[in-house]
Amino acid sequence: MAERKRIALNYRTGYDFAAGIVIYIQNIIKGFKMLDDSMRPHLTIIYSESSSIDELKNINYPYIRYYKYKPIKPTLFSRGINKIFREFFNTIPIKRHSFPKDIDLLYPHFDMEETYYYKKRIYWKPDFQELHYPVYFSKEELNYSFEFMKKIAANPDFTLVLSSQDSFNDYNKFFGPFKNTVKILPFTSNLPDLTRYSTEATLKKYNIKKKYFLIANQFWPHKNHMLALEALRETVKEYDDFTLVLTGKKSTYRDKRYFVNLEKFIIDNKLQNHVKMTGFISREDQLVLMKNAVAVIQPSLFEGWSTVIEDCKALGQFVIASDLDVNKEQLNANCIFFKRTDAMELSGHMKNILKNGKQVVPVNYTENIEAFKKNLVKVFELDK
Repeated sequence: MAERKRIALNYRTGYDFAAGIVIYIQNIIKGFKMLDDSMRPHLTIIYSESSSIDELKNINYPYIRYYKYKPIKPTLFSRGINKIFREFFNTIPIKRHSFPKDIDLLYPHFDMEETYYYKKRIYWKPDFQELHYPVYFSKEELNYSFEFMKKIAANPDFTLVLSSQDSFNDYNKFFGPFKNTVKILPFTSNLPDLTRYSTEATLKKYNIKKKYFLIANQFWPHKNHMLALEALRETVKEYDDFTLVLTGKKSTYRDKRYFVNLEKFIIDNKLQNHVKMTGFISREDQLVLMKNAVAVIQPSLFEGWSTVIEDCKALGQFVIASDLDVNKEQLNANCIFFKRTDAMELSGHMKNILKNGKQVVPVNYTENIEAFKKNLVKVFELDK
């Protein structure tokens, strides 16, 4: 048998900062586990103090090791020497040793002295939100992102992985014509066995006593919670016996007033009895709530490839989604769309479901998983 490809996965984050990235890496590992044994790579997980490492261990991937990231502060001397050698000799003589060397590639690749000697580079960009909503980013963040993507686009030796055709269209629009290789890898959800979790106990845990719609997004400005609350205000004028459940950590560094303004709107419009905010909850609890909701609402102003929508597809749940191109790319059954700036249209959909229920058609999600497995083999060249 050919030697297994050695892939290091960058897992140096946690749910508090980037839940989507955490789940993305977990889904990559679960996808590798579903491959034929001959195709499975050997994985090195580079993690930090904030990483949810126990969740990875519970996946029980057979070929894996864990490597704790230990940053080593460079000196002025090492920076200077490395800069000179990088510019004139395309190498760096003084290397920090907090990253493993015995790997074939790091994914997603990111640039720093520790990773400079990795010759094969596969980058990942979940979306281009900063180019559509620059108001949510600092000038430094915007400049760095733009220059970083320009560098990738100009190098034919680099590979960029995107999660959707919509993101590819953005990349081509803002950075084309590009010289690098681009691969599209829409991820899927690999759900835990939810039969082990009691629906009744979960609802009781969060004091949910009425039928409910669910929004399972972090409280980031582009997630558009305010429009959903405006739709709720209109809906309760006709239908009183339901709740809007919001999960997610109750803070964001993008807009310090975002959550405060939501709370104020709820109080000003006397919606306290119709809104339940759970705070950050476990993925298993969130999935149980998602499965048993009247419907899931995804009101975002911008998305890459939504984990929430993918979870709903795997669960067979109905989604009321904003009219983003990427949402329409991701959803083709058990859904209805509304104009992302129109609270009245969203309210109309909510009223219709409360009055008439919803029609959910069976979907064979196994086909999505099989496509994901084939894409994993192509993106990481596991058959070579």
